[in-house]
Amino acid sequence: MKRISILLFLALLCGSMLLPLQASALSGSQFKAGRIIDDALFFKGDAMTSIQIQNFLNAKVPTCDTNGTQPYVGTTRKAYAASKGVSTPFICLKSYKMNTPTKAGESGLCSYIPPKTNRTAAQIIDDVARACGVSQKALLVLIEKEQSLVTDDWPWPIQYRSATGYGCPDTAPCDAEYYGFFNQVYSAARQFKRYAANPTYFNHRPNRTSYIKWHPNSSCGGSNVYIENQATAGLYNYTPYRPNAAALNNLYGTGNSCSSYGNRNFWRLYNDWFGSPYAKCMPGDVAGSNIYRLFSTKYGQHFYTAYH
Repeated sequence: MKRISILLFLALLCGSMLLPLQASALSGSQFKAGRIIDDALFFKGDAMTSIQIQNFLNAKVPTCDTNGTQPYVGTTRKAYAASKGVSTPFICLKSYKMNTPTKAGESGLCSYIPPKTNRTAAQIIDDVARACGVSQKALLVLIEKEQSLVTDDWPWPIQYRSATGYGCPDTAPCDAEYYGFFNQVYSAARQFKRYAANPTYFNHRPNRTSYIKWHPNSSCGGSNVYIENQATAGLYNYTPYRPNAAALNNLYGTGNSCSSYGNRNFWRLYNDWFGSPYAKCMPGDVAGSNIYRLFSTKYGQHFYTAYH
């Protein structure tokens, strides 16, 4: 009876604490610096199938400007790209294919991936997501917030070269060791699992307060943030800045000279594309409230488990 009573109490509590589904346009006031996305959603390696990813990419770019015929700054995209040393055809993400290498399994990080030929971008994202236990949705959002590849209808090779921004520090050129679409997606997913497996190696950890800068320019300052979960900690380790009021007040545009946009854009894109980044309080999900963790610890029961 005690177990049933606790479960009923938690179910009622869940309903009272979760945010309702958005009925209006997303607002920057809804951004929670300490809880960008819940672990149960970020680390859900079966969030989409490769077919669903492909359909999603097709919908985002129904028509690719493969030959660069569209006008751009007084000329055509083809001519402008040629002036920068880039030639057509432009290959959109929905049509991108490549051979992928073997990746050995690593305990606690990613499982073995065999070599494969002629894999689509959708299949690559799905292969990596399932091997590493990182959501396909999260990887799509990461690719978009770093290089706009999901929605770009005339992408350049450099966008594939550094698709997830992995190995691209703010103060130096990108590291060529990590170039390439598969390499980028795999390295990013693996890195988020490294953050989770070895949290003490990194600056930002869950369930503690961290000082997070507004911008790479240290003179802009920052603020203390209590980080509620591992996914949010990982996002801050990957992109160590938080949006300031100016960036949040203009959610789909720019702020001021001390604004940064990476984590704002991740949160905004996830909301716009996939709905709330907060997990539902149902068996199999990680509950969004610390109260769930308190009860599961107190009574020695694990009612809710993360998707890993």
